[in-house]
Amino acid sequence: MKHGGYSWRNGKPALDVKDFSVNLNPLGVPKFVEELINEAVRLKIYTYYPPQNLREIKSVIGEIYGVSEDLVGVFNGASEVINVLDDNFTVPQPNYSEYKFRSYYFAEEREDEFVFKLKAGRIIASNPNNPTGSVIKLNEIEDFLKDKKNELVLDESFIDISLAESASGLVNEFSNLTIINSFTKSLAIPGLRFGFSLGHKSKELERLAPIWRINSITYYVVSNLNAKEIRSFFASSRSKVKEIYDKLENAKKLFKMYKSYAPFFLVEFKIPSSLINDELIRRCKCYIRDASNFLGLRNTHARIALKDDVMGLIHTINEIISEKRELSPHVL
Repeated sequence: MKHGGYSWRNGKPALDVKDFSVNLNPLGVPKFVEELINEAVRLKIYTYYPPQNLREIKSVIGEIYGVSEDLVGVFNGASEVINVLDDNFTVPQPNYSEYKFRSYYFAEEREDEFVFKLKAGRIIASNPNNPTGSVIKLNEIEDFLKDKKNELVLDESFIDISLAESASGLVNEFSNLTIINSFTKSLAIPGLRFGFSLGHKSKELERLAPIWRINSITYYVVSNLNAKEIRSFFASSRSKVKEIYDKLENAKKLFKMYKSYAPFFLVEFKIPSSLINDELIRRCKCYIRDASNFLGLRNTHARIALKDDVMGLIHTINEIISEKRELSPHVL
C-alpha cells in the first residue's frame, strides 16, 4: 500500500484494522456534518443531479477562508486540482507523490526535521509537508511571491488541522499563488471527495475539469455548512493535535521521531518499516504508512497519523523493536 488507506476486501473497508496510515482529523467527523449526511440520505438527495452552478458552495468556502467566491474553484477532491495542473513545476522533495513535475531538489535533512526552502521558478509543494510534517513559514512564502516571475501552488490539505499558519489570505494580493485544499482530512470525510482551489487561476483550472465534479450528497452537505461552526471546529481540532503532541513529547520512543506541525509525524527505524508493519498487523491489527516510496526518504522511514490511541501504537512499536534488538543486537 502506498496511499489511500489499508486495502478494501470483498467490496468493504477493513473495519478491523486500526489504520494509522491515513491522516484524518483526530476528532473524527463533526456531528453537524454527520447530521447533514443523514439528512441528505433521508431526503434521497442522491436521486437528484447536483447543480452545475456551484456558486452556493463557493460562497461558503469564501466565507470560511476570507476570500472572494470568485477566487474559489470546486473539485472532486484535492487530487482533481493536482491532476489538471501541467507538469512544468519543480518540487522540493520529499513531497506528496502525485504532483507532476519536470525537476526537483531535496530539502535539508537535519537531526530531527526537514527544512524546505523555496527556490525561484514554478513550485508546487505541500504545506505542512506530506510526509515530513515540516512547514514553510508565511514570511518566506510572501517573500517568494513578491517576485512576479515566481509561481507557487501550495497544497494546504492539512493546514486546517495543523499547528501552522495558512497562506490563504495571500491569494487576494498575489495572483501568482494558488492554494489547494480539501475537507477530506479536516472533516474526516475522504469518501465524499470534496476539494477546492483558492486563487486567481481557479476559473482557469475549473475549465480543465469535468462538469459533474461533485455528487449531490456532497453538494448538499457543503452548501449547508455554517462557516462560523466550521472555523470553531478547526480551532478545536488544532487544540486536539497539540494535546496529542504534548503527550508524545514525553513518551518513550525507541526510534527517531521528526518534528512535525501536521496531524501526522515522520519516524525512522533501524530496520525496514515494512517489517515493523508486518508485526503491527499480526499483534494489534494496526497499520502505518511505509514511506519508502517518497523521493528522499529511506525504506526505514514511516509516517504515523495522530489518533487518540497513538500512545498504544508507540508502546507496541517499542515492544517490537526491543524484541528484535534482543534477537539481533548488532542490527538494532
